[in-house]
Amino acid sequence: MTQYYISRLSNKRIILSMLMIFLLRPLAMVIEHLIQNTTIAWMFALNVMGGLLIMYDWNLFGIHYNRAKANKGDFLIYGALGLFLIGGWMMINIRWIHGSIPLPDRAVMKEDLFALPAILAAYSFLQSSIVNIGFKCLTDHLKVRSNELQIILLSGILFGTVYTLIFLPQLSVLLPTLLYNVVLVWILSYLYNQSNSFMPGLSAMTIIYFLLQLTLMR
Repeated sequence: MTQYYISRLSNKRIILSMLMIFLLRPLAMVIEHLIQNTTIAWMFALNVMGGLLIMYDWNLFGIHYNRAKANKGDFLIYGALGLFLIGGWMMINIRWIHGSIPLPDRAVMKEDLFALPAILAAYSFLQSSIVNIGFKCLTDHLKVRSNELQIILLSGILFGTVYTLIFLPQLSVLLPTLLYNVVLVWILSYLYNQSNSFMPGLSAMTIIYFLLQLTLMR
């Protein structure tokens, strides 16, 4: 007998969550117009909208945290696998694909030490939270048959496209950036489907993006 995934998120929650994500770019553009600093503008937008998204979806965040806490073995296994897959995919992107990755400017990180903790948090934990909550919300109501591959593919294509449109710096890098983001979300969706929690993927992406920022300060 065919089985279907039954959503637990309300339409209102999904719409408002996605609205917060879509507001990232307009908010960053307004702040950048005021202060003429792209890194700080996106830091502000990621921290504000990411924080609001986590607070608004706190129940969802808590459910996935408790699942990871109750299944520490799966969390550690798929978290470690996430570090390998995301780290490897990022290295491939940096060396060959050259898709745009939302990262702070090296000069700003070195010069504005007061804002450094907020920058590091914004471009790692908050960005990862936005991506993981975002793909979960965007694909939650899709009537996909209980087929893991279909769910993963749709998650990557749909939210990878959204993620690209929000953060794309210029049209010349559209295709490589889209490829990078789609595969990134495929990885996160795979980790989620295997562990039944987005915490392994969220943690792995946070660590990889945090370490990448540290390399910029050399």
